[in-house]
Amino acid sequence: MKLKLTTKLVFICITAFLLSACQKEADFQDSNNPSNGNNGELIDDWNFVNLGGIVNTTVSFTESGLQVKAVAFSDYLSQNNTGTLKVTANQFIFSGIGHTINDEVNIKFYLSGFLVDEADSAFNATAAPTNTTIDYVRNSDDSLTFSNAIFTIPDPAGGGTSPTGPMGAKIRIANDTLSLTIKNTLDTTISQAGTPANLKAQYENVLRFTRQ
Repeated sequence: MKLKLTTKLVFICITAFLLSACQKEADFQDSNNPSNGNNGELIDDWNFVNLGGIVNTTVSFTESGLQVKAVAFSDYLSQNNTGTLKVTANQFIFSGIGHTINDEVNIKFYLSGFLVDEADSAFNATAAPTNTTIDYVRNSDDSLTFSNAIFTIPDPAGGGTSPTGPMGAKIRIANDTLSLTIKNTLDTTISQAGTPANLKAQYENVLRFTRQ
């Protein structure tokens, strides 16, 4: 049974969610409530504070007639945060954004619906400082849509996919702190040691910044 590789795959998929953005579903998009109001509070220079969130990931496939499923849950808060954000009238300009994750992930393994193993494992990830510019449209006072978000799904055997498209986000500004909340889901087919596997994930990420 390829449980070790499945564990590796779950870790890789969670890391992908932490280090990049997914365009699959724009939860906060509200095209019926566009806003041409004042962006003055948002348009400014910001310091990156941290990244926090929750990720649920499921990888399932069939092997030797058995249904194999690995379910991972992680609740994290980033450390060693660096970088800045400049918000213009139509762009988020991220400069030197980086962080580390030192946390735990809970993984449950099921065979044909029966729980056969469960473990809490150390989950360490590093996002090297990165510069990224993303176009956006302000939908309302508390929501916007990024128009060119990118997400990559790595494959342990090599390769991956890089879809692009819109991604919705909630924004909240209070006491010179900007919170950017992104909720998304993913449902796709990947390779599990040469065997087609289904990857499902739900995540909520909150990026926090303070006004310079």
